[in-house]
Amino acid sequence: MRNTPILLALCGCMCAAPLYASFDFTPTDPRGLAMSGAMTAVDGGAFGMQYNPAAPSLKKRLSAGAAYAIPYGESESATTSGAANWANLPFDHEGAISSGLKIFSPQSYREQTVSVGYSRALSTSIHAGVSLSRMSLNVDGRPDRSATGVNAGLLAELRPGLVLGISSFNINSPSIGSHLPRTTLAGLSYRFENGNLLTADAEGDPDRPGRILAAGEFILLPSVSVMLGAGTNPSVVSAGASFGTGPVSATVAVSRNIDLGTTAAIGLELKL
Repeated sequence: MRNTPILLALCGCMCAAPLYASFDFTPTDPRGLAMSGAMTAVDGGAFGMQYNPAAPSLKKRLSAGAAYAIPYGESESATTSGAANWANLPFDHEGAISSGLKIFSPQSYREQTVSVGYSRALSTSIHAGVSLSRMSLNVDGRPDRSATGVNAGLLAELRPGLVLGISSFNINSPSIGSHLPRTTLAGLSYRFENGNLLTADAEGDPDRPGRILAAGEFILLPSVSVMLGAGTNPSVVSAGASFGTGPVSATVAVSRNIDLGTTAAIGLELKL
């Protein structure tokens, strides 16, 4: 009987409107990049909403982050992103509000994605969340185009340290003719007593081959951790490190896509 609420929540999420708060498969925050995007079942930080709207943590009242990434070695295609998470709300102690902004602007092309979301602890072991993402495209001399994504996600702690995450993403893009993701993700993560983390994701899209993502996060010192990740279709390997002093941490990461090249990212995060 103790597992009944978890099972009901999982069934509800399976029927929910799909979710994925990023409009592409390249994480722009360095922690997500270092872990090859295998973040669906990982309790979040400032950028958690980008992988699962249920992921923003309720453990810290406020977290904020900023990141800078160079996709596939193209410096003129640099991406700037920021995110914030406000938990333990005055009007809802079990809820959190998240926001995010990503700007990609090479030469005469500009792509901007704005996201907002709400997550809540349904019980001590289940978190659920929803978010809305709006992407706008602007190319010199052409009318603006836009697309909207409606998102939903779930995190369920099946046993101490073992977490199941499910998220799905759907997008409405009447003014954008090209394919945009309709993605469903399911992941498992396990955090050991010493703080080390292992996680794996399965990613599905009806118009693309399925993907498997796997990663680990290992604590070397109280203020230093390293991350490793790998993925299939396309083949990706990644690594990164995080350095923290008090509430501030800095993360650097690099990811190698066998087909497209190397992406590098650096970021800062504040947790209060």
